[in-house]
Amino acid sequence: MPHPVLDVRPFEAIPRDLIRRIRPFVAAAADDPLDSAARATLLAALRRFYDLVEDPGSAWPEIARAYRAEGRDLAVRGADPEETHRALRRAAQTVWRTLIALADTLDVDRVTLGRIAEAQFGYMDAVAAEIAAGYEEESAHGAEGLRRRRARLSSVLLGGGDAAAIADAAADAGWTLPRTLAAVVLHPRRDRGVHPPTLPPDVLVDLVRREPCLLLPDPDGPGRGRVLEALLGDWIVVAGPTLPPDQAPESLRWARQGLELARRGRLPASDVVRCMDHVPTLVIFGAETLIHHAADARLAPLHHLSEAQAERLSETLLSLLECNFNATEASARLHVHPQTVRYRLRHLEELFGESLRDPDHSLELEMILHARHAPTPTR
Repeated sequence: MPHPVLDVRPFEAIPRDLIRRIRPFVAAAADDPLDSAARATLLAALRRFYDLVEDPGSAWPEIARAYRAEGRDLAVRGADPEETHRALRRAAQTVWRTLIALADTLDVDRVTLGRIAEAQFGYMDAVAAEIAAGYEEESAHGAEGLRRRRARLSSVLLGGGDAAAIADAAADAGWTLPRTLAAVVLHPRRDRGVHPPTLPPDVLVDLVRREPCLLLPDPDGPGRGRVLEALLGDWIVVAGPTLPPDQAPESLRWARQGLELARRGRLPASDVVRCMDHVPTLVIFGAETLIHHAADARLAPLHHLSEAQAERLSETLLSLLECNFNATEASARLHVHPQTVRYRLRHLEELFGESLRDPDHSLELEMILHARHAPTPTR
C-alpha cells in the first residue's frame, strides 16, 4: 500500500526558532499523569512533529515508516488503534494549548498560529492513515502468520520439545496449552477430491506430513468425538491415546500403527479408530514378525490337515480360547451348534494334547490366532 502524501508546506512556513523556544514548555505540559505506554506515544508524537518542522523535506518518510510499523504492531497485539489516536490528539492539544498560553510571551502572531494549526491537522491525518495502513496490512497477512506459528507449534509438540519450548511456542501461537491431547492421523478414502478438513480453531493441523496429522486438545471432553466423526466421509481417522502435551510423539506413534492396520483392513475404519479401543490388536501386530515365526511351530499340529479343515479348527480354537473353553459361548460367536464346537474341541485336544490348556501356551496360541484371524472389515 503506498504511503499517504503529507503536504509539508505548512511546516516549511513555521519559524524554526519558534519550535526550539517552545520545546521546554511543551515538555513540561506533557508531564501530566499518564501511564508509561501513553506517555511514550505522546513524547514520540511530539518529537516527530518537531522533526518535521526542522526538516520538512526529508523527515516524513522515516516518520511514515515508523507509524506504519506501529499499526502493524497494534494488529499483532490485537490492540485498538484508537488508543494511539488518542495519544496523538493529546500531543496536538499539548502543543496548541502551550502556544495559546504563551502566544504573547513568545511573540507568536495569528498567522503563525494558523500555520501551526494547519500543519497539525495535516500531520494528524497523515499519521492516522499510516497507522490504519499498517494495521490493515498486518491483518491481511495475520492468518498466514498465525498458520506459520501454529505449524511451528505442531513441530515442537510432535518433535518432542521440552516443557519450556512447548509453552513458548504455544504462547507465540496464541494457543491455550491443554492438560491432555491426542495425535490423530488421517488417510484419504479416495485418491482425488478430498478437501482439507474443516476443524475448530483450537485443533492444530499439519497436512504436509507423510500422513496428515491433527493435534486434538482435550480429546475426551464433551463433543470432541463429533469433531473427528465429521471427517469420516473423506478420511480414515485414527486417534492415538490421550496423553499430556509433552508426550504427543508417543500418541502419534500409536496413531500411525493404528492407521497402518486400518489401511490393511485389520481394524474397522468405517468409524473413528481409537487406539485405546484396540490395544490387544496393536500389541499383537507390533510383534507381527515374531508372531509369524512362532506360528509355524505352535500351529504345526494343523499342518497335515486340508486347508479348509485347518481353517475351521483354528477359528474354533481362537473362539474357545477367548471364551475360556466354554463351548456354548464359542458356538454363539461361530454361529454353529454347540455340539459341533464340542466335536471340534475333542479333535483339537487330540492334535495339541495337554499343551492346549496350558496357560502360557494358550496365551501364545491366542495371540497367534488373533493375528491370523483378525477381521478384515470393509473400509
